Amino acid sequence: MAAEGSSMNDAEIKALLDERISRERAKDLLVALVKVPSPQTDLLEDEPLLKAFITSAIEPRLRTMGFTDIRYDPMGNLIANYGAGTSGKSLMLIGNAMNQPAATMPNPYAGDVVDGAAYGLPGECVMGKGASEQKANLAAMLHAMETVIASEIPINGQLIFTCCVSGETGKHDAIKSVVEGAGVRADMAVLGGTGLKITLGNRGRIDVFVTVKGSPCHSSRPWDGVNAITGATEAIRLLLDKVKMDKTHPQLGRQSLTVNHIRSFPESTHTVQERCEFTLDRRLLPGEDPNDAFAEIERIAKEVERIKDPVSGKTYGVEVRLGPYMYPSLVTTESSVVRALLRASEVMLGKPAETYYSPSAFDQGYLNHVGIATANFGPGEHQYAHTDYDMASVERTADAAKVYAFMMLDYLS
Repeated sequence: MAAEGSSMNDAEIKALLDERISRERAKDLLVALVKVPSPQTDLLEDEPLLKAFITSAIEPRLRTMGFTDIRYDPMGNLIANYGAGTSGKSLMLIGNAMNQPAATMPNPYAGDVVDGAAYGLPGECVMGKGASEQKANLAAMLHAMETVIASEIPINGQLIFTCCVSGETGKHDAIKSVVEGAGVRADMAVLGGTGLKITLGNRGRIDVFVTVKGSPCHSSRPWDGVNAITGATEAIRLLLDKVKMDKTHPQLGRQSLTVNHIRSFPESTHTVQERCEFTLDRRLLPGEDPNDAFAEIERIAKEVERIKDPVSGKTYGVEVRLGPYMYPSLVTTESSVVRALLRASEVMLGKPAETYYSPSAFDQGYLNHVGIATANFGPGEHQYAHTDYDMASVERTADAAKVYAFMMLDYLS
């Protein structure tokens, strides 16, 4: 079968990529990337180590393989373009720099190579922070791109690679900066994934910060103040009772609303609390808008302002703020990007990739929301993410590189 838009047929592309994409090269790249720390810190996307990772470990490799059109947006996200851009077709590969902090993991940046059999993974594995999420996917993308460019097969479309300073923040700011700030668009996009499976959907999420304000006094005279803790308790009760949670999805499950943090002030003994802050995690199903979900929470929380402190008879104040959010995502097997991934995996790996629905949200929700057909696929290992056994399979990293490379040659050449 002839590859779409290419003068080469499937068998010719497969033979070329099988010869040039190797586990040894995938391993070398993965080890090298793991050895460069790029942790999440309190500075989030402004952490200097993230930009240092991109400028020292990613950009030089892109220039070596042949990218000349490389730029940065104001956030520090790298955007690289390759190809003639004459066919009207475009494909975007999206990597991420930020990974979990080292925490308690021994040798988090050593890039130790271990036998994957002990961990239920095929072949050799590379251990290190970020291996199971960001860095195996980056290694596969880099190996795929260097292989395609070195083949000297003309790329008539536009290949876009971006490495974002995000990866663990739970918000779309970085990819939004690339798309809306820098004006980057593509027909379809692929984000890193896990276990060589294609993610078809996930719930979205909004974080909501609620502050209930009272008035402090000595707790021996509670009638002199307004107890913010009592007001917060009322707010939580109202929210859990009144926020509509009546929708379900056959694969993604239910909407949810969870109080996941609460704290009161001042932090002193025998004091009626002046302020109580709590955080809500509201999970969204496809079709729900983050702003609408926030508006419902804000309206219900504000009802506490009409309730009086049961001891003093005085009223509360309530502030509600929308925090980071991520759109829900849902694509089908008829989506252009899913069809391309299924086709590439069937040709290169001998069978179409499995599909699944993810419990967590990432940037695919935003990209699909703005009309860029997006799915996740890659060699990550979600079961080892955020653990002391953060690792990825070399074999799966090489296999992912083959799938990415086939997509480039199949769609863009």
